[in-house]
Amino acid sequence: MQLKETMQFIELPYVTISYQEPIVYFRFMDGTELGFPEIRELISQAEKLSDFKPYLTFSDVRNDVNVTNEGKRMLENFNNMPLFRGSAILVKNNLYRFAVDFMNYYNKPKFPFKAFTSEEKAINWLLSLPLNS
Repeated sequence: MQLKETMQFIELPYVTISYQEPIVYFRFMDGTELGFPEIRELISQAEKLSDFKPYLTFSDVRNDVNVTNEGKRMLENFNNMPLFRGSAILVKNNLYRFAVDFMNYYNKPKFPFKAFTSEEKAINWLLSLPLNS
């Protein structure tokens, strides 16, 4: 899968969002807390940037980012994200990566989800995922 050369940006107080088909990139500010309103806004912006086509997400969470219980419930309901097809997150170190892998093993997410310490490896993995599912 090839990336298109066009890129779009949105800046919010807690995140910079960019889109390079088929990936929506989220780069979070330090100390970000993602509750119901923020998650709803992120989904809405991702859908707009992708022109309402299926998309993947890359989230840089190396800064301190907290997802509230309400935010987690919103993310757990796949009906809230009908165009979403998978996610890679960039974490600080291998300890965080192992923790995410461990949680995924037991929680069995409904979409491909993986943590990385290398942005290049994360993007390559995302580009290997199917968009039509």
